Amino acid sequence: MSKSYGVEITDSGRTSRKSVLVGPDGKVAAAYDPVTPADHPDQVLADLAKLG
Repeated sequence: MSKSYGVEITDSGRTSRKSVLVGPDGKVAAAYDPVTPADHPDQVLADLAKLG
Protein backbone atom coordinates (compact mmCIF):
# COMPACT_ATOMS: atom_id res chain seq x y z
CA MET A 1 0.00 0.00 0.00
CA SER A 2 2.78 2.41 0.89
CA LYS A 3 4.43 1.99 -2.50
CA SER A 4 1.11 2.55 -4.26
CA TYR A 5 0.84 5.96 -2.63
CA GLY A 6 4.49 6.87 -3.16
CA VAL A 7 5.70 6.37 0.40
CA GLU A 8 9.23 5.03 0.38
CA ILE A 9 10.85 3.06 3.17
CA THR A 10 14.04 4.74 4.38
CA ASP A 11 17.34 3.09 5.26
CA SER A 12 16.10 2.84 8.85
CA GLY A 13 13.26 0.61 7.66
CA ARG A 14 10.64 3.20 8.51
CA THR A 15 8.55 5.59 6.47
CA SER A 16 7.93 9.26 7.05
CA ARG A 17 4.47 10.28 8.21
CA LYS A 18 2.22 10.70 5.22
CA SER A 19 -1.46 10.10 4.74
CA VAL A 20 -4.12 10.38 2.08
CA LEU A 21 -7.83 11.08 2.18
CA VAL A 22 -9.71 8.85 -0.23
CA GLY A 23 -13.02 10.28 -1.45
CA PRO A 24 -16.26 8.41 -1.99
CA ASP A 25 -15.30 7.91 -5.64
CA GLY A 26 -12.21 5.96 -4.58
CA LYS A 27 -9.81 8.67 -5.75
CA VAL A 28 -7.28 10.48 -3.59
CA ALA A 29 -8.99 13.71 -2.51
CA ALA A 30 -6.06 15.07 -0.48
CA ALA A 31 -2.51 14.10 0.33
CA TYR A 32 -0.70 15.17 3.48
CA ASP A 33 3.09 15.29 3.48
CA PRO A 34 4.50 15.93 5.95
CA VAL A 35 2.00 15.19 8.70
CA THR A 36 2.10 17.19 11.91
CA PRO A 37 0.23 15.05 14.47
CA ALA A 38 -1.11 18.03 16.44
CA ASP A 39 -2.64 19.67 13.36
CA HIS A 40 -3.49 16.69 11.21
CA PRO A 41 -6.96 15.79 12.56
CA ASP A 42 -8.23 19.33 11.94
CA GLN A 43 -6.80 19.33 8.41
CA VAL A 44 -8.43 16.03 7.56
CA LEU A 45 -11.79 16.98 9.06
CA ALA A 46 -11.80 20.28 7.13
CA ASP A 47 -11.03 18.49 3.86
CA LEU A 48 -13.60 15.80 4.62
CA ALA A 49 -16.27 18.47 5.13
CA LYS A 50 -15.45 19.86 1.66
CA LEU A 51 -16.22 16.47 0.13
CA GLY A 52 -19.63 16.51 1.73
